[in-house]
Amino acid sequence: MKRFLDKTERLADSAGLFAANIAACILLGLIVLTCADVIGRYFLTMPVTGAVELVRICMAGIIFFSFPLMFFRNDHVIVDLIGFFRKGYVGWFIGLILLAISFFIAIKLGDRVYDYAIRALEDGDVTEYLSIPRYIVVGFITLSIFVAAFMSLLRFVITLSRPGSTQGLEGSDQE
Repeated sequence: MKRFLDKTERLADSAGLFAANIAACILLGLIVLTCADVIGRYFLTMPVTGAVELVRICMAGIIFFSFPLMFFRNDHVIVDLIGFFRKGYVGWFIGLILLAISFFIAIKLGDRVYDYAIRALEDGDVTEYLSIPRYIVVGFITLSIFVAAFMSLLRFVITLSRPGSTQGLEGSDQE
């Protein structure tokens, strides 16, 4: 069972890195778009049509494609007021509780966003200037949220299989 979990952990980390690399490519595209819009707007008096819409879509892509890796590596923002609660069995148990809460919240959020995607598909909802169908963008957001929920569940199972260990619960700052 341990070997299976180790292989699954490596595979999930690779999948999370793939999604994060998509987010990085979107960020690069956003940089190019912004540069082209600024040059076009101020030097050629020809701004990029629909740049604001594309920036919104790119920002959503960057945020939500980063979710799976963040949830799997447990790289959430942590305010460590009492360090004792992150060590040993207490930290392990609290980590399990927080992972379960993260999973539940991601599932509920994904369900709500899925409903919005279906409604956008049924209504034929499109963006304001470029007429991009909203269900495509919201569908990718929904997929990313559900993948993040799965990653959180996988991290829960891995953590559960290592009683007393807080490895993987402290994010990338662990020793």
